[in-house]
Amino acid sequence: MKEFGRMKRILFATSLLVGATLCGGTSTAMAQQPKHQTVTINAKSMSVKQFFAEVKKQTGLNFIYSTDLAAKLPHITVNATNRPLRQVLDEVMNKVNCRYEIEGNIVTITRRMAGERVRNVSGVVTDESGEPLIGVSVCIDDSKVCTITDSKGFYTLKVPANACTLKFSYLGMSNAELRLGSGRAPLSRNIQMVTDNQLSDVVVTGYQEISKPKMTGSVTTITSAKLDERYTTNIMNNLEGRVAGLSTYNGKMTIRGTSSLYAETTPLLVVDGVPVEGNIDDLNPYDIESVNILKDAAANAIYGARASNGVIVVTTKNAKKAGKIDIDFAANLTVYEKKNVDYADNFYMTPEQQVDAEAKYWDYYFFHNDGEVADPIVTTAQSISMGTQAVTPIEYAYYQRAKGEISEEDLQNQLASFKKNNYAKEYADAVYKQRVMQQYNLSLRGRSDKFTNNLTINYKYDNSGLINHFANQFNAQYKGSYNVAKWLTASMTINGIYSKSKEVGYDNNSYYSDIWKQPAYMPFYNADGSVKGQHYWYDGNDYMTFGSPFEDLSSNPVDEYYNNTQVTRRQYMRYHGDLLFKIIDGLTANAQFVYETNHNTVEWNATQDSHVMRTMRNAYYYQSADGTIKNYVPTTGGLLRTTNSDGRYWTARGQLNYAKTFGKHDIMAIAGLEFRETKLTGSKALMLGYDDQLQTSSTHTIDFGTLSTMNYSPLFFGASGGYPASQFVFDPYIKEGMGVVPETHHKYASGYFNLTYTYDEKYNVFGSFRKDYADVYGLNAKFRGTPLWSVGAGWLIHNEDFMKDIKWVNFLKLRASYGVTGNIYQGATSYMTATSGELNQYTNLPYGTIESPANPNLKWEQSRTTNIGIDFGLLDNRLRGSIDYYNKVAKDVFSYRTLDPTTGFTSMFVNMASMRNRGIELQITYDWLRGASRKNWSWTTNFTMSHNSNIVTDVENPSNSASQLIERPYVKGKPSSALWSYRFAGISDQEGEKGQSLFYIEDGGKSHSATGKSISILEYSGQSEPKVIMGMDNSVRWNGFSFSILMAYYGGHMMRALAHNETFSSTWSTAIASYFLNAWTPEHPTDIPGIGRYASTATGSETTYSNNAIHHADFLKIRNIVLGYDFPQEWFRGTGINRLSLRFQIDNPKYLWVANDVHVDPETLGLRNPSSYIFGLNISF
Repeated sequence: MKEFGRMKRILFATSLLVGATLCGGTSTAMAQQPKHQTVTINAKSMSVKQFFAEVKKQTGLNFIYSTDLAAKLPHITVNATNRPLRQVLDEVMNKVNCRYEIEGNIVTITRRMAGERVRNVSGVVTDESGEPLIGVSVCIDDSKVCTITDSKGFYTLKVPANACTLKFSYLGMSNAELRLGSGRAPLSRNIQMVTDNQLSDVVVTGYQEISKPKMTGSVTTITSAKLDERYTTNIMNNLEGRVAGLSTYNGKMTIRGTSSLYAETTPLLVVDGVPVEGNIDDLNPYDIESVNILKDAAANAIYGARASNGVIVVTTKNAKKAGKIDIDFAANLTVYEKKNVDYADNFYMTPEQQVDAEAKYWDYYFFHNDGEVADPIVTTAQSISMGTQAVTPIEYAYYQRAKGEISEEDLQNQLASFKKNNYAKEYADAVYKQRVMQQYNLSLRGRSDKFTNNLTINYKYDNSGLINHFANQFNAQYKGSYNVAKWLTASMTINGIYSKSKEVGYDNNSYYSDIWKQPAYMPFYNADGSVKGQHYWYDGNDYMTFGSPFEDLSSNPVDEYYNNTQVTRRQYMRYHGDLLFKIIDGLTANAQFVYETNHNTVEWNATQDSHVMRTMRNAYYYQSADGTIKNYVPTTGGLLRTTNSDGRYWTARGQLNYAKTFGKHDIMAIAGLEFRETKLTGSKALMLGYDDQLQTSSTHTIDFGTLSTMNYSPLFFGASGGYPASQFVFDPYIKEGMGVVPETHHKYASGYFNLTYTYDEKYNVFGSFRKDYADVYGLNAKFRGTPLWSVGAGWLIHNEDFMKDIKWVNFLKLRASYGVTGNIYQGATSYMTATSGELNQYTNLPYGTIESPANPNLKWEQSRTTNIGIDFGLLDNRLRGSIDYYNKVAKDVFSYRTLDPTTGFTSMFVNMASMRNRGIELQITYDWLRGASRKNWSWTTNFTMSHNSNIVTDVENPSNSASQLIERPYVKGKPSSALWSYRFAGISDQEGEKGQSLFYIEDGGKSHSATGKSISILEYSGQSEPKVIMGMDNSVRWNGFSFSILMAYYGGHMMRALAHNETFSSTWSTAIASYFLNAWTPEHPTDIPGIGRYASTATGSETTYSNNAIHHADFLKIRNIVLGYDFPQEWFRGTGINRLSLRFQIDNPKYLWVANDVHVDPETLGLRNPSSYIFGLNISF
């Protein structure tokens, strides 16, 4: 908690700093207004252009005017000494027959038309989120009569009284038009401009900012305006469907497929220019200005050995408006659909069905087994007395009937009563609760000539939908800069995250947290209304007692959620400092340093009454030499197991930046050095006999040496050979709670350079080079540093002379690139590695185990990517997008190589495999309707599509058996996500194996057991990763209302689902899969394994990996539907409120279509994720 206390103090001090600088910055910016300024100008025959320059020199005002207009105006004489600025401007403008307008520090000059009939048009220009846009150009038709918006987005312009069109243009936004009818009355027209995602002017790569026309790489930019259209708790979900080539399938993020077999496959995360060790869920979704996804080598090769999987560059928001403090507040309430616990919907037998199926079996077992079961009454009596497995109520009822203790009528009455129970429903009513998540965000931003300050505070709370569960997170960030001098700017970011979650703790022997681990008809409550204790594995049953000194081991699900808990706390801090030095014109240097700390504490507390501690005490009772019963562990108190881990990471970078234009030549170049270090340490601590209230324990009284050598309990379950104390108690509860978290410590160094050259705004060439060093490699000096590089070229076709008459083509660019990027596998090292630690059971001395031999030739994995793409904007940029083709070849991929057993190792990790990802990407945006004002309709569709072909082109697979190939499925010529399956051969009708699944083996034979057979018996069943991904996002706006809908398609892949797994004849103690309703019998032969009388005597994994469990996984879903309303700004004039909006959103509505016919959601392999309903409020001041 010391770390959290330090974080709170830092954030408090930061808040004070923000408040002070915001106030100070505001007063500076508001210091002087044009109406109070004076000028001194005395000149004869001065050009108007010279006059404007002199006024700018004295006042700082900027003049906007047509160069053609200025050239035609006569020279003037000015005699003004310390005169008010407006008087001088009025006098000069009258002389040259012009007019002027001052907005902020902008003066707009236009020609005054004699006798003209004019009217005044004014309004505010905003983006999609309602933020005012500063500096928007507003022009009358195609004339040069223009103005620009001020710091509040306000514009005013005198326009002809006859019909005309106002045209609005702004970098990064699609052009907008406002058609005006004839008339002379003043008009007020507000305009909302739409972000042009494809033609955004600037791309942020992390190391530099570069205009999109100069980019030769494949990059997709998502702006904050687009991100704000829908609410998500993390940025990953908000990118789905908006970036061609990006997959978030099953929560795994990849760009352009998988390029490694064992190393990291997720993209590198870069925040404000520097890679971070935190995860993408740490990002505050309200504080993101833009996200740039770098996909090919020309875009991401500058990141070298960490860029093989693509790069996601996140830029956080910064204050834009000078002279005022912007305050933004957002609140979102998410209400989740209740979990569906219907047995039939979850592919289980209903209570009635399970009662009938189980009763049929026990009727056969006790009364009609024709001698197949030897003395069933004795067998069940032994099961009851031993207590090693559950005895179901129906088995016990038939047992009583067989013994004559109850009548047939009593038996039938009991069965009828069981059918009325519904364990899942009653469990859900008692344990589940309405899941609700709340998230709040407060942002304060301000800037002045010297300072830029941003403070964002975010809080999230999730009750997790379960009793005694929750997860909360506090996230605060300060980001600021200070212009120390004309040649130096200092920037600083401090980000702190504190999170805490609580959930049910670990229990090795009980499954009370799994609603399906009891029969569907099992009563949840006792007759007196109390919650019934349930039995699972090695914990007795309802019909026996252990006797003194042993305790009852039944699990009350409700009590266990309070008696066995795990609390996880996390404190994360990120400090980022940046100094920017302006050396000479075009040349700057910056030095950056980022330091991150990540402290995690996991506390598992099992109280004295928990199932865990009752089991532990029972397991360690023994009889002493004097005949008394004692215990090796404390008989009072509970368990507290604490795991602490600390991560400390830093990155230092020094970089030179050069940008200069010489006539038709434009050059941008960067060069720098980067150093990085990562270190993770941790420890574990265990206390037994722990009393949370008294904060005491009895750990010091325990002889752990004795416990470690006790494989079976001497007294507990003595009749069955003793309770497996080592397996069920010591290893999972005690041994795992002591020791250290293995330390990992790595150092890296890099040098890099890149150059972009543009000629005549038509032709681009690009080159980058980087060399990385890492301590995980390097026994062989040849591989200590790896050069990584890329080249690219671009042709801006629309700027060619022959394209000038083709008006419908606004932007057309052809680009191509090739480069080499890398990937690091942290699990490999050049050195021989061994694990140490435990005591040898024979010598009682410490020993170590060698894990892998030394390999001096380890090196980086490499990806060599070729990319050809076209960017386009057509029909006044109404239709815009990009098309890309890529070929990504991964070399030196880590995989296993078989070794001669005489070396002492069977295999080792080496750089020997290769892979290829090849595909196409399409991203298209079309504006069906463009609304220039709030009252106009606007409708935009964004469509993305990607097709990726993934192939392992070279690999050695050391698998010797079918089961090994299924576990390690990498085969030359097949995808890395290949599915290998046993070939189902029907159900056996032969004696001794009736009802058992059969599978084809070598030479066409059939066998129930196939796991140990050769790999030739398996068939390739497709790949588990999608080949085709499509997304379509439609956004409609009108009169303040907004509506959007996002759809996603994933296809070309397969899944394993609803495998017809076998079960033992006695396994009725859980919910039973509904496919057994159609189980095989001699009278009713099917392809479903038998159950009960015809159940398997030896189940295996073959049915799980059978080809009859393979299904098409294609699906089309609506991800979310959003309805919003922005209140008119006029309603809040004078209140201080700039914007107020409401939003209602539905996430995960029912899927539209799935390719499989078994009604399984391919993303969950069961029921779909519950829908959620989000109510949002946004208000800005």
